[in-house]
Amino acid sequence: MVEKVCLRSWRRVVPFLLVLLLAGGCSRIPRIIVLSDPLNAAEHVELGVAYERKGELDLAQREYERALLKDRKFYRARVNLGNIFLAKKEYGKAREEYLLALELRPGDAEATNNLSWAAIFSGEGIDEALARMESVVSGSGGRRATYLDTLGVLRMRANRPGPAEEAFELADALCRQAGAAPREGLKDEAPCPEEVLREIEDHRGELRRRIPLPSPTPAN
Repeated sequence: MVEKVCLRSWRRVVPFLLVLLLAGGCSRIPRIIVLSDPLNAAEHVELGVAYERKGELDLAQREYERALLKDRKFYRARVNLGNIFLAKKEYGKAREEYLLALELRPGDAEATNNLSWAAIFSGEGIDEALARMESVVSGSGGRRATYLDTLGVLRMRANRPGPAEEAFELADALCRQAGAAPREGLKDEAPCPEEVLREIEDHRGELRRRIPLPSPTPAN
């Protein structure tokens, strides 16, 4: 009689245990949580710029890439990401980003200038970069000291010493003219930073070391 009572008890308990086991198993199933990115593309770029100013290039790169996930046609994110790759000496990747930026803004001076430096540092694509930079400088808004300095370096790398010196000379003149502008009452002209003048002079010195200019012919 005792055995029959125990059997009946187990028959009632077993279904209850199954329910508990199933409930316990369900509780171990992980919940899927989808986190949304609260920042828009422009805000990611702003954050990237803040990281870049601190020298945290990897974090800046991450933010620019996140901006492009939000908007693949965001020009500023493309150029800034190219600048990160340029700083990291990943010249092929920098070139790709600048070319994508130029697809968004054909003939853009900034992207063309930075593309030129990717060519200068890598030693590849000098002729193409030179043609693009010549076009920028000949256009409206292209006659700036920094762009002319870049043009001079490209011409120097392309073994064109005379035109290179002309570009450096004009860049230097524009830089000094901008520095004198406030004293002449031309408030629209921004002073040229001293480091730009130093870079121009350094490049002129490199040109003279690479290809010495001919000495003047003595008078008879």
